[in-house]
Amino acid sequence: MAHELTPKADNPPLPVDEIIRRLRNSFAHVQIDVERASRDLEESARYMARAGGPHFSKEDIDRARRLMGHAVYVIIADDADSDLVYLSFLLEPEHERIFIGYESGMHEKSSRELRERLARALDYDVELV
Repeated sequence: MAHELTPKADNPPLPVDEIIRRLRNSFAHVQIDVERASRDLEESARYMARAGGPHFSKEDIDRARRLMGHAVYVIIADDADSDLVYLSFLLEPEHERIFIGYESGMHEKSSRELRERLARALDYDVELV
């Protein structure tokens, strides 16, 4: 299971700096990591290049590589030591959706309040995907 957060109808996506500001105002623990985002994107680009075929195009691979150094990996929580009550996601500039995946069903359930507060802080809609 996963969720996507997207701007509400007629609202433009928030700039990354504004999202980060709102996160810091809404959560006790906010970790921002550009290097991890770049590593994840490089790994994704390599995977897409290997998989190829109808699933991934050269544009998909190029896009992942262009985002390196610009996207940030985000972890939010109220307790930095919690193993289940946190959310993590890749925040990409000029991309209007935030995709949140979970380690397990328990993780999804335990982080529900954080997800709802995140949606309120950003004024985004949440959809199960």
